[in-house]
Amino acid sequence: MVRGERAMPAWRRVGALLGQPACAVAVAAAVSCGPRAEPVPGGGLRTSEMLRMEQAEAEQRFAEWIVAHNIRVGRLETFESRASLELRYSDVDGAHFDQCEADLFLAAGGRGAVRATKVGNNLLWVGSDGTRGWVFLLEKDPTALIVHDRIDESLFARSLNGGTAPGAAFLLLAPQSVRTLAGMRELPSDAVVRRVEGAAADAPLEARFELVYQPFAGVDATVRFGVDGLPAQVRVLDRSGAVRLEARLAEYMPAQAANLAQGAWPKVPQRIEVDAREVAGGAPASEVRIYLDGPIAMAKRMKPRFFALEDLTAQLRPDSVQHVIAADGSPGGS
Repeated sequence: MVRGERAMPAWRRVGALLGQPACAVAVAAAVSCGPRAEPVPGGGLRTSEMLRMEQAEAEQRFAEWIVAHNIRVGRLETFESRASLELRYSDVDGAHFDQCEADLFLAAGGRGAVRATKVGNNLLWVGSDGTRGWVFLLEKDPTALIVHDRIDESLFARSLNGGTAPGAAFLLLAPQSVRTLAGMRELPSDAVVRRVEGAAADAPLEARFELVYQPFAGVDATVRFGVDGLPAQVRVLDRSGAVRLEARLAEYMPAQAANLAQGAWPKVPQRIEVDAREVAGGAPASEVRIYLDGPIAMAKRMKPRFFALEDLTAQLRPDSVQHVIAADGSPGGS
């Protein structure tokens, strides 16, 4: 097998952040319509009736955006792209910066793979066949494979709820997580529209309201849209409502899709910036910058073996294999 030339601890560092004590809060309720008034620029007050009208307008606008969003996401069921990755993190040895190349592959049924390489050498491979998940740690000897023998949404909630597990990088780079943070996950029609705390009263509607939903059972996230109706920010919250992960999405571009006219190609963010916080409300402990290069909504380089653990194990030949306890609490073996 081909192995990396030097250690790259950033992946373990960033992934481990999801194992810090935290959990999700219940979905926030919409703004109260009870009698009240708020100051507005230039003097005067916004009455409860004005607030109700603003809420109704926001809910209508967001409903339209959700419909358009889900149509776009439906066209991204199959997705692949080359990418450049930049990683900034700090540890006991100080501040670090790493840069590498990557390939992203997403397919139906929760399947997907993220491969990180440097000078042609594999550093990391995170993937899932929709039932199992795995992380190949290839950046230094001895190389290792960590297998989540059974994955479901509770895995993500338990991580944010203070649970820890080997191969935590899987929780950040799993196909489901990538789709969520990249604004490529379907949004429920019953998601809650709420006011953004501290937003200026005269700010555009998209800056004054945000969507709250649960991408995974027991995990809350917020989505803020841009004026174009495309996701501009995704945040994952802990139990107190503080931000633990924040993704900023920008520079949308069309991804070529088969059997669709060019004007109907789904747009994807070319720049994805993710901050992870160890301490709720603290400064980012790790930063990941992803720059997509040539994204397409079809399979060109994607191969079935990318989602076949046995084939990957034979190809990458890890020195050790560890099985994580399954979601139902039974041992996965070793």
